[in-house]
Amino acid sequence: MKSLLKCRKCGTMLLVGVIGLCGTILVAQFTGPGVSTPSEPVALPSGTVNPLYEDARIRIGDVISITTYGVPELTINPKVASGSILASGSSQVEGLKVGPNGEVIVPYLGAVKLVGMTLVEAATYLGNALKADGILTDPQVSVQLVDSPTRVITVFGEVERPALVSGYGQISLLQAISACGGLTKLASHSISIHRPGVADPILVFLGTDPNTTNASKVKLVAGDTVIVPRVGNVYVVGEVKTQDAYPLSGNAPMTVMRVIALAGGLKYSAALSKARIIRTTASNQRVEIRLDLKKLMNGKQQDITLVSDDVLFIPANGFKASVAAGGASVATSLLYGVTYSVSATK
Repeated sequence: MKSLLKCRKCGTMLLVGVIGLCGTILVAQFTGPGVSTPSEPVALPSGTVNPLYEDARIRIGDVISITTYGVPELTINPKVASGSILASGSSQVEGLKVGPNGEVIVPYLGAVKLVGMTLVEAATYLGNALKADGILTDPQVSVQLVDSPTRVITVFGEVERPALVSGYGQISLLQAISACGGLTKLASHSISIHRPGVADPILVFLGTDPNTTNASKVKLVAGDTVIVPRVGNVYVVGEVKTQDAYPLSGNAPMTVMRVIALAGGLKYSAALSKARIIRTTASNQRVEIRLDLKKLMNGKQQDITLVSDDVLFIPANGFKASVAAGGASVATSLLYGVTYSVSATK
């Protein structure tokens, strides 16, 4: 009996000591609400859904295409590999590149300086040059920007391949994320866009269906920085099949029942009525939320949404632990502070 009391005392002191390291413990009985829905997306600042693009001016290093209607030899379309939106300025794009002097080589015209012109101005200039030299009587010329290593959008964080994405044209947030291989499984669906000249970041919530959220409407501009943060973790310890840290889902709330399922389910020895969530508040206090898993599984108690760094602790029931162990030592149960009156079998 003395050794039993001694073991119980040591186990209790150990548990209190471990929790005590994290600060004050406050005990709270959970009364609601249950599963929460994501908050509404933050309203987008004026001008961010359909940003106004000025005519791009040709810069050194740009790759352009020239199309002359009805004249194939004066039509220069660069070879663009599939997926060239990614890694602007890479070797994926080969074509009419603006040289260090701001010039391009055009058949029949030779070196033509186009740097500083808009695409419309460049097309007009080339048409007039072809007409002035007597090459064509009524040239119909258009100039398009194919690649621009100086106009980029930075995408980093929880995407498969953080990269610089070409920032010319109407590039949407979803296109930029897709160009980087998509989101990782740890990605938060709350994404921020930092735009030069805009004081506050543009916050976008993807939700469960990206095609119906603001993300499908937001257009990016050169100079934007897209940050995809990582979601937090919740921790499951005690009588579950797999004790581990589990990332919060980016598009659905992580609840007690869901994280138990991810942990492989409960062990037979679990004390269903003594489970608790240990949560750290903003003021660094530790709050215990007690819950009865049996009531929760029977629909008599609302499922609870977990937040980042929550610890779901499921202690062992002494009697069931003894049965499961075939009459083995009950020291493990005592460590978790379980009180029972059944002795281990001899």
